[in-house]
Amino acid sequence: MIKLVFILLSFSYLYSANWLMIQGTQKNSAPDHDLWGFVQLKYTHNKGDVYEVNGINTTPFSLNKPDLQKQTTFIPARLRVGLRGRLDDENKINYFVLTEFGENGITNPLGYRQHSYLTDLSVTLRHLPVNIRIGQFKYPGSEEGWMAKFVSPFIQFTTLSDQLMLERYISISSAQNTTYLGEPAHSVGAYRDSGIELFQQIDLDDENSFSYAYMYGLGAGLQMKNVNDSHPTHYLYMAYEKLLGRIRGYNTESLKLFGWYQKGKRKLLDEFYDRTRYGVGLTYFDGLLRVEGEYMWGKGMIFSGAKDTNPLPSNEVWQYTIEADNNNKADGYYIAATYNVTSHLEAIARYDEYRRMKNVSAKERVFKNTTVGFSYKFETMNRIDFNYTFADAYAPTNTVAQSILDNTGDIARVQLTWVYK
Repeated sequence: MIKLVFILLSFSYLYSANWLMIQGTQKNSAPDHDLWGFVQLKYTHNKGDVYEVNGINTTPFSLNKPDLQKQTTFIPARLRVGLRGRLDDENKINYFVLTEFGENGITNPLGYRQHSYLTDLSVTLRHLPVNIRIGQFKYPGSEEGWMAKFVSPFIQFTTLSDQLMLERYISISSAQNTTYLGEPAHSVGAYRDSGIELFQQIDLDDENSFSYAYMYGLGAGLQMKNVNDSHPTHYLYMAYEKLLGRIRGYNTESLKLFGWYQKGKRKLLDEFYDRTRYGVGLTYFDGLLRVEGEYMWGKGMIFSGAKDTNPLPSNEVWQYTIEADNNNKADGYYIAATYNVTSHLEAIARYDEYRRMKNVSAKERVFKNTTVGFSYKFETMNRIDFNYTFADAYAPTNTVAQSILDNTGDIARVQLTWVYK
């Protein structure tokens, strides 16, 4: 509770913005058709130790994503091309299309090449007092998952967001009670779903506003398929925002309080399991300082990492593990801040903590990461980011697991972001 209070008294690392409205609607002054995109080239050096037992690699955390094959990589982490705009003169019909051609969990999860290059395809109808968005797009939820990645100086998602919120879909190869193992059946969920969303921002006065959203989704990530036998996922979101300055858009100077909740069922083999996620947070940006805090909870369908299933030392075959039982619990939080030292240089720092499988002592894991670095901006959002993460992992009651987690090492990352229009 003390940590939660501390978070709610903190402020935002990311660029404070109303992502609900930015991603779902177009301004009257926007062009009818706007072609845009961005590329992120990422270098990663993982200093963890690689440890194998009888040819089985037990240290996936010491290898780099998305394919877990090397400790030092240089890849196009994201290469996205999008088109957005409006389909009528009165700006009553907006659309949003985005594609992905980089190397990440969307196109190449665990080295299983996917061809899911379409991440967003939606139309927003603005004829009524409430906006109606239909298609595939980012669901209302966590600030970290919702924000546009090309504006963030933090290169990697927190462990909390990556494991609790970034959903994995598997082709099941084995099941032991409610623990399921399998190779990726599709791209990671990418904080997206297909369905219909009702949302709106209500201006209370010139400085204060209230935003809300409800989405009825398939719970299928980027698949656009009825993979859960018509069991929907419900998403709720509410936010209060107070404007603090004149800057708007991605860099809105504001104080924002928000909360979200999502619940649905997931089908594994012939069984259905509840997947519940919820969180609260706060963001703040005053022109120089950004600080953010968010606390998230989860129950059921807990992702518990990758596992090597091939005993040949020279060949690692990775599969995802999911602890599906409805009673399985996890939670965590992050606190982060950035400060503009000069008009081009930004100092950054973030701490995140994630507690997984809290209800089963033998499987309980705790991850603690501290990230420091800087961001150098060439112009607007084009920049180079440097992140260094001090990573620690613990198995509180499992000494065998702890001996493996002791191989966790620090990670250095450098990323070039180039936004084009």
